Parts: sequence; C-alpha cells; structure tokens
Amino acid sequence: MSHPAANSWSDPFGSNRLGLWLADRRDRKAGLLHRVAARWGWLKPMGERGKVVWLIAGAERDSVRLAVELLRAIRARRLDIRLVLTYEHEYPELLALLDDCDKTGWGYAPCDHPKAIARVLERFEPYGVVLVDTRPRPNLLAALAGRAHLLAVNVPGQIDFACERVYASNESASAIHQAPVADMHAILTEAQVDPNFKSLVNGNTERHLWWLHGASPGVADELAQALFAHAPQDILFVSGERPHAAVIAMSSWNREPPAGGSVLWVDDNKWLPGIAAAVTAAHLARFDAAVFWQAMAGGAALSRAPGMTLPKAALAEAVPEMADIAALWFSYRDAPIAARNKADTARRLFWQERRLAESVSRELVERVFEW
Repeated sequence: MSHPAANSWSDPFGSNRLGLWLADRRDRKAGLLHRVAARWGWLKPMGERGKVVWLIAGAERDSVRLAVELLRAIRARRLDIRLVLTYEHEYPELLALLDDCDKTGWGYAPCDHPKAIARVLERFEPYGVVLVDTRPRPNLLAALAGRAHLLAVNVPGQIDFACERVYASNESASAIHQAPVADMHAILTEAQVDPNFKSLVNGNTERHLWWLHGASPGVADELAQALFAHAPQDILFVSGERPHAAVIAMSSWNREPPAGGSVLWVDDNKWLPGIAAAVTAAHLARFDAAVFWQAMAGGAALSRAPGMTLPKAALAEAVPEMADIAALWFSYRDAPIAARNKADTARRLFWQERRLAESVSRELVERVFEW
C-alpha cells in the first residue's frame, strides 16, 4: 500500500517535479525559505555527538501530537542521543512542548524526491527511525528498506514493509514483530475533566446536552430539528463540518447559558473534553482516533453510524451502530439508567485500552533505550 498522495503534483512533500517547483515558488514568494531548504533535505540534527533517532510525523494534528509526546518520553529515558522530528504541518502550540528538550531539533519534512531523501539520510545518518501515525512515501520507504532499527507506530493500513517492531492501533492490521494492538492516542486523552462545564452551559436549567461528531451538515440539521421538536430546551453540540442551520460557534460563545434549542458548533477541539464529560449521549458519524477516545473517556452513552469500523471488535459493546439517532437519544431521556450503563461500559473499555497503550508505549521507549 503506497502513500495516498504519492504521485500527486499538488503534494508539496511528494516526488512530482512540477508540484515541487510550484511549492518552492509559493514558499519563496512568502519568504519561507526554510521550508524550501527542508523540502530538499538541507536539514541537520542538533548537537555534535550522539546517535540520531528520527521521528517522522505526518500533516495531521494527532500525528504531530503523538510524535511530540513519544519524543518527550524518549528524551526522558535517553539523554545522550540526538532526536529529530519532522512533520508536514506545523502546530506551534504542540512544538512548544519541545523547548526544554536538549539535543532535539524539529522542522518540516523533506519531499520524496530521491535527491532530497538521499541528502537528508546522508546528513542525519539516523541510527533509528520511528514512523508516527503516517505512511511513508515510496522513495523514503525504499530508502529505509533493510534498516535494523525501524519502528512503525499507528501507521495506517497494512504494514507491508520490514520493521523491527510494529505498534498497530487497529486489530485488522497484521505484521511480523507486532506488539499487542493498542492505540496510543488513548494515552493523550483527557480522562479526568472538571465537571463545571455542564453547569456553565445549563446554568439553573435542567436539560440534556447531546453531541454529534463527523456528520454532514444536512444530517446535523435533520437531527437538530427532530431533537428540538421533542425536547425544545435541550442543547446540541456538533463537531466536524458546520451545520447549515443557525449555530453558535464555540470560539465566539460568551460563556452564558445558551437558549434552549441551540446548536453549538465546536470549531476548536479544545472544548471536546468538557463536552464529552457533560453530554448524556454522543453519536459518531466518522471515526477520528483522538475524538473517539475522548468520547469513550467522557462518561456518555455512545453510538456510531452504520458501517463505521472500530479499531477493535470488542468496542462494539459500548458503541453500537445506530441509524435513528433521535430515537436512541429519546430512549435515554426516558431510561437514564440504560444510558448510564452504556456510558460505564465505554469508560471501562477506555481505561482498558489506556492501560494497554501505556504498557506498549513503555516497551517502545525501552526498545529505543536499548539501541
């Protein structure tokens, strides 16, 4: 399985010469010469001594966040090595966590042109490489072939290349030298959340809060209409695409209890821990690992869209498929104990996954320590 953008001319990290020329041109016009240099492999690890371990993240926030936390864990265990993190999108608030890490450098990844890959490998001379939540492009993958110390962490799809150890997040993956399947995003989930968010939203009003994630705007609008026809004082949070109907964006919310029948659009995921802990139930129309585990940890009853695949079959006990979301939520209003039981199951399975992920993460860090 190749990288999904491997041959795209619009990919600034690919190997298509036209696409790379256009990306260079845009970056030079914007004064981002460091991105041009990184694209062509002109990178150098920090420090003068020590083996180099290269962590490769992708463009998604979750990928970079996981890579940052793994790097910090490795640094706490190994002080002598040099660490490098590359990524395809910059998240300054995450990278700020690396400011106190000595002999550690980070920046944009090289493109997949053979010359860029050869140059960066010559300059890094990495003793070990850790792929984090991203699939390497073809030329990088070919250049890494045969390396003794290559780890794959949460890499999507089947691992069809040789690795020293594979840390898969989905039990559908199968590979030689595979660790117990555990999603390390569960470690990053905020599991203990201040319960005051629910009081902030409700004020002195007794009502139910609900959460819909990843649905199309049309589905969100239909659900809001059905929900408020039966429960006009309730509140619906929607994360993902913005619904067509009138909404209150969380970034502009004035912290006053919204009127009954309001739809609050979650335009910043920082609100999700509080929302997950405050709602009666949540429905997931799309699987996003970080959102999924936050929902599991939050303490609400969960459901998922028909056909949505879970990383582990056992999780279906807590997240059943449901087409008629409104009907399920109405049943929870009438039978709160049933909702509570479903929520307790989700929390139990979350903590089970978290403990396993912590154990697997410790094994990974120990493996790097032994390098």
